Amino acid sequence: MVLAAMALMTLVGCSQDKAAKAPEEMATEERPLIIGIVGPETGEEARYGNSVVDGALAAAKRFNAQGGINGKEIKVLHFDDKSDIETTNRIVQDLIGKKAIAILAAPTGSSTFSPLHLANESKTIFISVGSRRHLKGSGPFVFRTAVPDDIATEDLIKYAITELGYVNYALVTASNNDFSLDLSAMFKRALDKNRGAIKVEVDTYDTFTGSRNLGAVIGALKKSPDPLHGVIFTGDASEAVLLAQELKKAGLTLPIIGGEDLFSEEYLKGGDAVNETLLYTTFSADSKSSKMAEFLKDYGKANPDRFAALSYDTFMLVAEAIKEAGSTDPIKVREALINRKDCIGVTGKTSFTQENLPVKHPIICRVKKGDSGERSFVLRQ
Repeated sequence: MVLAAMALMTLVGCSQDKAAKAPEEMATEERPLIIGIVGPETGEEARYGNSVVDGALAAAKRFNAQGGINGKEIKVLHFDDKSDIETTNRIVQDLIGKKAIAILAAPTGSSTFSPLHLANESKTIFISVGSRRHLKGSGPFVFRTAVPDDIATEDLIKYAITELGYVNYALVTASNNDFSLDLSAMFKRALDKNRGAIKVEVDTYDTFTGSRNLGAVIGALKKSPDPLHGVIFTGDASEAVLLAQELKKAGLTLPIIGGEDLFSEEYLKGGDAVNETLLYTTFSADSKSSKMAEFLKDYGKANPDRFAALSYDTFMLVAEAIKEAGSTDPIKVREALINRKDCIGVTGKTSFTQENLPVKHPIICRVKKGDSGERSFVLRQ
């Protein structure tokens, strides 16, 4: 199937950068209009896989209803990998055999990491939806769509310092959580870049007892050599609630500053102690835009999460790249994905670097208690 040449600008809000080149020169390989999805649709991690499937199907319905590719629909094939590596590889091999142009993967470990070599060897675009891992150096056909936490932490700290005047911080890590260690390192780099200062650095995990010790954390904060403006916490939502409550009990009126894990109903239920928490997120259904209105209508379910929204955007990115490439050859579609800049979607603008890395910025928000007593995440305007 050879597609007719398309107009250069196919999605309002995208600019063009013609620097990207094919990984290697080879004969054109036109493929059928198929996008595959692999992820857990059953089991403990099913929410990730089902969100990716539902988001992509909602996008496909809209895109195909608007004419698809030269009047032809893009077919979406999704399969349950049951969080099993062997099953994942078998599904990916099957999709490659069907000549899928691209495969979207849930952000789970088995779905994202095991089949990367298969995608590169077959020249099939492979996009992990919402993965926190950088995937840098994973091959020319491997992408991820997510707000990178290094960008998000820098945006959050820059806002806190320049707009709110928060300069002095305590950095609290939960070292029994690998991601907490990574996130703390990112916050440190953001503080260095924006001239913030860490006055206290402490861990919630006591390596001697092998358990949580929030009392030691509070004690360290009280001994800060200088007044603190905020407490950066890089652990999960449940532990963040406990920390916030201990701060309140100790009479320390310091806002928690954290990452996307705090953007949850669980955290909002933490009582007055979590008020004024400052954090970032990839997606909020409270964002007002025409893209958001379309997504919520197309998705048709209550409370879509960031993985559904990212999947919706990812399908649209691939579909529009196919249209712009004027080809279903994955090499040409890859070039179009990288060349198209600042593409506006439900989760904001998306671009990719020459190394396939995502460039996306977060939504910054704050926990506020309303007149009725209910807490909500108030988005920075």
